[in-house]
Amino acid sequence: MRKSIRIIALALSVFAFSGGAALAEEAPASGQAQRVEQSKTRVYYFHGNMRCKTCKKIEALTKKTLEEGFATQLKDGSVELQVVNVDETENEHFVEEYQLATRSVVVSKMEGGKETKWRRLDKVWQLVHDEPAFSDYLRTEIAALNQGAGS
Repeated sequence: MRKSIRIIALALSVFAFSGGAALAEEAPASGQAQRVEQSKTRVYYFHGNMRCKTCKKIEALTKKTLEEGFATQLKDGSVELQVVNVDETENEHFVEEYQLATRSVVVSKMEGGKETKWRRLDKVWQLVHDEPAFSDYLRTEIAALNQGAGS
């Protein structure tokens, strides 16, 4: 046990002395670092603590549309879904950032790990009871975001 502790302490000392250079040199080769650099579309579904039947349906239709229309992109990480409770303290900033007046879906373009543009999809409430129209709207907005139409 003492030998293990000494080895760990020595490794930490070498790491600290080198300024973390060994880790920094290895980072670009990792899959995680490459994913940060790639372009991706993030689809947010924002909800609160209290969730009505319609709110749950918007989430379900969003997930279904992505799973059916973007299965390959979900798998390779170029499209991702994040379901976020904006009533949680750490997520309250999204309300102001995306000017959320109600629970909503937002599509966001990420480049190099940073958001470059976004679109809030306000029509999801109008289209929630028309699944084909809802799915078309979501797919169209993702395509428009990825083709350069701004927020």
